[in-house]
Amino acid sequence: MISASFFGYEKEIRWKLESFGSEVDYFDERPENDFLTKSLIRVNRKLLAPKNNAYYNNIIEQTKHRNYDFIFVIKGEVISNVHIERLRQAHKQAKFILYLWDALSYSPNSKVIKNSFDAVYTFDKSDAEHYTDMQFRPLFFIDEYRKSAEAKVIQDIDVLFIGTVHTDRFSVLKRIERQLKEKNLNFYFYHYYPSKKLYYFKRLRDRDIRKYGKAELKYDKLSKEEITQLFNRSRVIVDIERPKQNGLTMRTIEVFGAHKKLITTNESIKNYDLYNPENINIIDRYAPVIDPSFIYQEYEKPPEEVYEKYSLDDWLHEIFFGKKHSNHSMMHVK
Repeated sequence: MISASFFGYEKEIRWKLESFGSEVDYFDERPENDFLTKSLIRVNRKLLAPKNNAYYNNIIEQTKHRNYDFIFVIKGEVISNVHIERLRQAHKQAKFILYLWDALSYSPNSKVIKNSFDAVYTFDKSDAEHYTDMQFRPLFFIDEYRKSAEAKVIQDIDVLFIGTVHTDRFSVLKRIERQLKEKNLNFYFYHYYPSKKLYYFKRLRDRDIRKYGKAELKYDKLSKEEITQLFNRSRVIVDIERPKQNGLTMRTIEVFGAHKKLITTNESIKNYDLYNPENINIIDRYAPVIDPSFIYQEYEKPPEEVYEKYSLDDWLHEIFFGKKHSNHSMMHVK
């Protein structure tokens, strides 16, 4: 398993696979997760090539004698076709699977490498419709959100936002915040940013980022326990997708898993079987209108089959076996 480090989700996937009886060798997709490496990936990947090649040569050398059933890559923002071909030569019997949790428009390297895989899945419905070699599979919620759905906690937060600040998200949140203040609704917004260094770097060339006050940004990641505790205390969760993104974010699926109501700017959610206007309020990102009656109305539980479809168990089963799974006896792979 080769995946970018992403708020611990890569660990959850590995643990779940191991709980099914699999043996999993995990490698971070990036050679390092420091500020410079992440910046080079986004600005000019060629400058990272020597470091990247040495890193993947080491992975290939470490694993060449292993007998893998699958080589599973998530995101694919760094690995090259050369590295994939070398892995394939070392593991001729393995099935190569790529999962994309970014739209291709935000992940140019994924478009370059996707033809090197036996199966490619994407969370973005429009990408799957445009590229016939890609299969559509939405993201998942982890078990903590299933537990959150059953929690009995006093809800003292009307509206919650927890997320990374990017693109126009901060501006949209400010518009929502004004509405919430006007209507005397209680809210808590956690604006996460990866690092102070990256903040100052982005300020130099990004007009929108200059709108953020340093005091409004948080540089510490919340743990999954802290996030689910805040979920438990909240009536409604806000999610704002990237402007050109059609896939449902991880946060959207987690809200569904936690049986919480959602305020979202993503119109495409209407095309999903989890959509219920009683639970999901779609707002205009440029002129949001918050309806207090939506916040206080009771949540309507979804059908069990639809709920389980978005669990991590079913996500893995569909990706590895190409079909849904419902009885949670799950697979056993090496």
